[in-house]
Amino acid sequence: MPWCRRERYRVALVAAAVVLLSQVVLVALPQAARGFAAGQQQPRFPRLRVQPGTHSLGSRATHGTVVMREAIAGVEELMASSMPIATELPGAAVLLAVVALLGFVVVLATQKPEPRPDGALEEELPPWADMVAVLQDALSGRPFDDVLLNMRARHGDAFRIYVPSLFGETIVIMGREANQFVFTEQDKNLEQALGGVVGTAVSGKKTMGTKERKATESGKIFDKASTNFFSNKKALARATTIFTNSSEDFCDRMEREIKPDQNVFEILWTYVVQTNADMLYGNGENAGSIVCRTIDSINKEGLFSPQVRKAGDDLSAVLIESYEDRVKNPKKYEGEDSLFEEFFTLSKGSADPDMLQGFQQFMLTLQLAANGNQLVTIRWLMSHVFAEPEILAAVRREVRQKLAEKGPGATIRSLNLDDLLALRLTNACITEAVRLHSDIPAKLTLRQPDVDMEFKGYKVPKGSTVFLYADAVHKDEQYFPKAGSFCPHRYTDPKTFNKMQMDREIVTFGHGRKRCTGELHARAQISALLASFVLRFDMDLQTKEPENRMPEDHDGPFVFDTANTLCLVNLRRTADTGDGDDKAVLAEQDLVTAASLLGRRNIQMPRVERETPASPDTGAPEASKCPFGSLFGLNDSDAAN
Repeated sequence: MPWCRRERYRVALVAAAVVLLSQVVLVALPQAARGFAAGQQQPRFPRLRVQPGTHSLGSRATHGTVVMREAIAGVEELMASSMPIATELPGAAVLLAVVALLGFVVVLATQKPEPRPDGALEEELPPWADMVAVLQDALSGRPFDDVLLNMRARHGDAFRIYVPSLFGETIVIMGREANQFVFTEQDKNLEQALGGVVGTAVSGKKTMGTKERKATESGKIFDKASTNFFSNKKALARATTIFTNSSEDFCDRMEREIKPDQNVFEILWTYVVQTNADMLYGNGENAGSIVCRTIDSINKEGLFSPQVRKAGDDLSAVLIESYEDRVKNPKKYEGEDSLFEEFFTLSKGSADPDMLQGFQQFMLTLQLAANGNQLVTIRWLMSHVFAEPEILAAVRREVRQKLAEKGPGATIRSLNLDDLLALRLTNACITEAVRLHSDIPAKLTLRQPDVDMEFKGYKVPKGSTVFLYADAVHKDEQYFPKAGSFCPHRYTDPKTFNKMQMDREIVTFGHGRKRCTGELHARAQISALLASFVLRFDMDLQTKEPENRMPEDHDGPFVFDTANTLCLVNLRRTADTGDGDDKAVLAEQDLVTAASLLGRRNIQMPRVERETPASPDTGAPEASKCPFGSLFGLNDSDAAN
């Protein structure tokens, strides 16, 4: 079988064979046993073992028996942890299938692989992950985070996996040194690789990656349009005005229309998507509705569903129609602040169908990435803030102080970009929500090297796929005491926060050349939205957890199941009028003290278990409470503590 001599095919096929074998055995073994006459000895599988760490299915196999033994051991582990499925299959057929599949594993394992195209030797590369152990973790229902961290415990900070169709051979790295490697040391030599994958999923057609796109004239236009739009201070200032006005308008609407038992997030997410669509596409009524359908399809069916591809086709038709209308009626769009208009201007109104298709993929990929993080961040952020009275009161006081600085009669509509960014605790809440719950870059950062490089003594070949799992640091107690807690006070001292960023311990918006270009837009929009809500309303968090606890977020990339279980209900006018704010001003020293304490590495906070009950004082889940929340208490005595 010459087609399976390449290492990557051998790895995938061996793993697939083991999975298929395990399923056959798990389904049919109970029935196969019945094929033996009464009184005969029941068939048994010998418990053959190899020493842990001496071999994995992905490594270069020189002895087929070793692979077969490990395969059998893995199947036995799976059998021990899985429930038998009663499916009638003849015993002889089952045994024949088992023998055939074991033989297939042996043949694949003993095939001599062809030399790698990049010239790297196996012993120079990170070890292959133990796929049997990975399958055991996955089939036992372990969370995404646990699967990745268990792989790290077995193989260290660098190892390889194989992801068929999407990434192929992938080098996984994690830890603070890995963050520094990707975002600092090799930033200029690493190109983004995620956009092409998402674009392919949405369009159903092969989409160029970042490097390929930049090599084309249309790609250069896309990048320049994006840079011009997101880096344009005047456009950002105008966008901030849109954000503050729209957040206030939205709160007006919520106050008029929402029912007490209605989930605020059911309405809020469509508002956010439509606002983003207007910013990107201009007159985005049609485009916004399509993107809403796309996000909804991803939530329900996954990234690679037919509905997502259908939405991509619909959006392509809308963009072509809009582009043609801009050619015919240029005055209609004069002065429009949108990424689409920036692209139209740079393309000089002469984009061909291929360029428009590329732009459609580029735009939808951009919005899916933004909304995937933004919607999830907003949902978790508001849930945490409204679930914790001390933090909610502190954010309210901060917003009121800023309005007081603006002068009598100032409202949220009076705030500009600098005002919103100066809301230190509010922005710290955003940072903390992204650390705990975002997909990109926390759970998924994909890069491709332009040159051969080395990480921790292992070779990282040019053109390979590198997957950085930044959450390995974000969830590490060594760097984030009580790491599972929502504690925005970690970032309220600028010096401490800056050091955490420089050390690449916190990489919520990335770093270097590929730092999120829309960070200021996101912070302005989310700050305005949160400020409007906290000044007006109280809401109750409702979850599906016992005692209404905050759920732990263990979802993987582009899986938002946990976030979708969060509900904010019973929206009502707040009873906190702010009359006592003059006696409970946020002290600058308190902000610095909390952040400095959290920045010390010698603080050891106990890890919060899942079954921790809610706090008897506030009703807020203990797992989400900040250890230094008392510094921002509801009265002076709390602050004094």
